[in-house]
Amino acid sequence: MDRRTFIKGSAGVVGAASLPRKLYAAAEAPTKIRFGTAVGMSGLFVDGSKSTTISQYDLWAKRTNDAGGLMLSKYNKKVPVEIVYYDGRFDINETTKLTEKLILDDKVDMMLAPWGTAWNIASAPITNKYEYPVIYTTSGDSILYTKANDWPYAFWSLSQPNESVQPLIDWLVQMKKDGKIKGRVAAINIGIELGVEMANAFAKLAPKAGLDLVFNKSYPPDVTDLQPLLREVMATNPDAFFAFSYPPDTFMVTGQAQQLGFSPDVFYVCIGGVFPGYRDQFGADKVDGIFAYGGQDPSAVGYADYAKAMKAVYNQEPEAGAVQVYACLQVVQQAIEKVGEIDRKKIRDEIAKGGKDTLWGDISWKNQLNASPWAVGQWQGGKMVGVFPADKQNAKPPLFPKPKWAS
Repeated sequence: MDRRTFIKGSAGVVGAASLPRKLYAAAEAPTKIRFGTAVGMSGLFVDGSKSTTISQYDLWAKRTNDAGGLMLSKYNKKVPVEIVYYDGRFDINETTKLTEKLILDDKVDMMLAPWGTAWNIASAPITNKYEYPVIYTTSGDSILYTKANDWPYAFWSLSQPNESVQPLIDWLVQMKKDGKIKGRVAAINIGIELGVEMANAFAKLAPKAGLDLVFNKSYPPDVTDLQPLLREVMATNPDAFFAFSYPPDTFMVTGQAQQLGFSPDVFYVCIGGVFPGYRDQFGADKVDGIFAYGGQDPSAVGYADYAKAMKAVYNQEPEAGAVQVYACLQVVQQAIEKVGEIDRKKIRDEIAKGGKDTLWGDISWKNQLNASPWAVGQWQGGKMVGVFPADKQNAKPPLFPKPKWAS
């Protein structure tokens, strides 16, 4: 087990009978608040897990403890946090087993989500069963439209499949009406998880809206070459290309499209497209105009200080997916501090009220789902910005057409 603890100080042992009420409360305070997670720390998707999830858990713990910990008003004291990690290895059985172990054997105070759709959804029934409130930060699946309300202790922060593709579809339809595109769209997807969910939503909604879906195929998770598939796509001459991809193939499809000279006016990638490393690998000029799953508002309250912390701790810029993970930790922190003690039912009820002034703005819930998450971002001038929903505060107008690949 990998245990990472950021603890400053401990409660002193003082004779309670002789203490004033205020000091007595402080003496009764826990020495730490333990958060557990069975997040994948090794395996195929570890780069995404580390970048988006683990880094944010560790950064939040460090910043929280540097400030003295979480304020528990019941004890009139700030209490440091500790994160207990088990490696779920991106295995459903391992993740569920370790989730239950953290609750029953380690008896952690709170739980944090693993990384990835399947592992989030596998974990949720368990944390809900034991009434541990969790915001699941990396899961998009159509099952949540019908199942989310069955798990009242689980909240889901990401944009879900329909809401993720519909804004782009609506925008493309308008572009077609304006005569800027013909309305020919092509899609490929990784054959697992969110890739399948997004592809299914797109294949259902795009033709219904009046777009011509000229290509739609999946590829296996262990794909090593997407050039044959891209050549098939190129033969259909689409205006818009969508790759519902995961981090390894997000990088692959972009690089190989550039090698083949495939540069449609609209180019979309899914998970990993918001990573600063994605821009750095290809260069700001070669990712300019590329759409990606997620988004962010760099003018949000606290973003500048958060960016400084990311630079100081990781020597990295903020990554939009990680920003929303951190924002959800802010919601949890706000809920705990409002309750003033580790009473999980009360904390759940506070989380349900939403969060204010997070890195993702104000967060609220509808049927356990985020009521207004960033769905689509775009690289503009070397920065990842949120573009859809278009009515979201500080959303940027989409850049069109995507500049042709720089030589």
